[in-house]
Amino acid sequence: MKSNNKNNIMLTTLEDAEIEFARKAEIPPGYIEVALSTKGKVGAPAIVHVRNFKVNEILALSMTSERDVPERLISALNDMIFEDVDVSKWHENEIVELMVYLFMNFYKGTIDDIPFNFTEEDFESILKTPKGEEKVNAIKSGEWVPKVSINLSKDVDTIDIPEDFDPYVTITNKKTGFHVTFGFIKYGDQLIIRNWLDSYFSKEEDRFASLAKKLEYNRGLVNQFSSNPDVIDKLIPIDKNEEKEYQDYMIKKTQVITEVARLISIVDYNGQDVSDMSVGEKYELMSNDARIDYNMIVKLSKKQEKLQFGLDPEVRMKNPVTGEVVKRPLSFRVSTILQAMWIPRDDDYDDGSDDES
Repeated sequence: MKSNNKNNIMLTTLEDAEIEFARKAEIPPGYIEVALSTKGKVGAPAIVHVRNFKVNEILALSMTSERDVPERLISALNDMIFEDVDVSKWHENEIVELMVYLFMNFYKGTIDDIPFNFTEEDFESILKTPKGEEKVNAIKSGEWVPKVSINLSKDVDTIDIPEDFDPYVTITNKKTGFHVTFGFIKYGDQLIIRNWLDSYFSKEEDRFASLAKKLEYNRGLVNQFSSNPDVIDKLIPIDKNEEKEYQDYMIKKTQVITEVARLISIVDYNGQDVSDMSVGEKYELMSNDARIDYNMIVKLSKKQEKLQFGLDPEVRMKNPVTGEVVKRPLSFRVSTILQAMWIPRDDDYDDGSDDES
């Protein structure tokens, strides 16, 4: 039985240390400790222990369509993390940060072949170097694409999250008092939205399925043989009225997707707790509420832009022409990290032979 040592700081500290030691002793070999920069203030715990992907997991992900990757990745990560977690409730930034730690620890410490993003100031500097104008013209025309490598442990920073960080944002109309509290979009929300949309638009999807395939075929043909006028003869004839109806449907679908993506994060609707409502229930309740207008969403967007966390999008890298170390934006995405993981590497393993080639 745990003794009541709350008034004894030394004993309490020792007890906490013993509990922490016992907890760490339970972690199986092969797991790494990851302290996420969000410190338990968003969706993920402050610290998790995670193993590498198994062969069947990484193989399954590599064979999964881009549409279905989030669902399969959630299942894999929940299995890979020692603690009892549900990563579908994490923010995507936390998933990305975890994936970068996995890549850095189990695969490679660098990301290579990144096209360098030149600025006008860079071009001005290059013009002062030998054959500067020739270099600038080659870069701008795409004839020459200088690339760089970044060291994940040295060149990438995380954003410091404030101690009083609150991921929930309440927007109030100062004239009427109407207010809505928005949470953060969880990684698993995209699955919920997708499944709801599949059900909501099932009749329209069935109706336009054949037309969508024809249009996709025609687009592919035009893109592949755009310089060949004879391609016109190979295009599938499309009824203009049907195509117009399909375009109207796609516009409507895009509008609904935008609407649902906004409504799904609402947890309080003018004092009503809607955190446990399904996406369909939220859509029926709030989609036609004129009070959730453009001005409210602009205010929300500005507030959320200030609530940055996760990996810093500004990354240190060396200008491949001038050699100067600068900061440039680099978007880390789950899909790109996964693709980098699929490249086989066995540098950390020894098969016992003398031939290391």
